[in-house]
Amino acid sequence: MLVQVHALGSAMKRLMVASVAGILLISGLGLAQEHADKTTPPYSSEKTLLVYGRVSADGKKLLTDLDSEWTVSNSETLKGREGTLVRVRCYVDSDRNRIQVLSIKKEQGESTYATRNADSAFRR
Repeated sequence: MLVQVHALGSAMKRLMVASVAGILLISGLGLAQEHADKTTPPYSSEKTLLVYGRVSADGKKLLTDLDSEWTVSNSETLKGREGTLVRVRCYVDSDRNRIQVLSIKKEQGESTYATRNADSAFRR
């Protein structure tokens, strides 16, 4: 009978040690996730945005049609495109009025429309 009580006691000790280790592991994982959420991304929006504008003469700012200037953090991407109209995919940091360019495409200049009064749209 003593042998059965001893075996039962050792199984109980293993169960207690395993449950304490499990509780510590779960709480440690929860604490690690909590600290990971508090890290701030370098830009206020994690989504990329499309911004249309003209590259400044020095190539360090993007001037939009809303009369706002955005400082480009990686201005080497705009090198050689000074004064041109571009479409930029970027991350935006609105607090510092700064963008990080991910891709850039040259846009056509302002298009002009030609109309003829003889077109069917003007006949009535």
